[in-house]
Amino acid sequence: MDICLSNIPAITLGLWLQRRYGLVQYDFLGRRGTNSWREWEVWHCHRKFGVISYTFILLYIFFLNGFFLNNNLLIPPLHPFPVLRLLLWFGFGSIAFREGYEDSRTWGTREREHYLVQGRYRWLATAILLTESILCYKYREGTGHI
Repeated sequence: MDICLSNIPAITLGLWLQRRYGLVQYDFLGRRGTNSWREWEVWHCHRKFGVISYTFILLYIFFLNGFFLNNNLLIPPLHPFPVLRLLLWFGFGSIAFREGYEDSRTWGTREREHYLVQGRYRWLATAILLTESILCYKYREGTGHI
């Protein structure tokens, strides 16, 4: 139900809006202009592979923290905290995502000399995820709905 009624329509709408308004289409895997998955840049550049691995690990931690925080802190399902957390993450998480993409895209190019990538939002996102994980671990016993 979740995939059919939520994820697929949201992905389809997002791709449609991206094409309609000419937004940047991120290609972390380096699939443009290739014929098979063996030719993707992610398999030939350690920097791209590292960035995509780092991004996936942080996304998994983010999703797990969302469930565990609500459970361990006894937050009711209709409380505004989960929605506000998602909005906050959408705001600075998209900036952190773009920083990671620009860092991997311009690595070792002449464009890198003129476009300095600092990564302060990536560090902020990592610090907040670490803090959320520590909270989940600290309040794991004797609380929650599990």
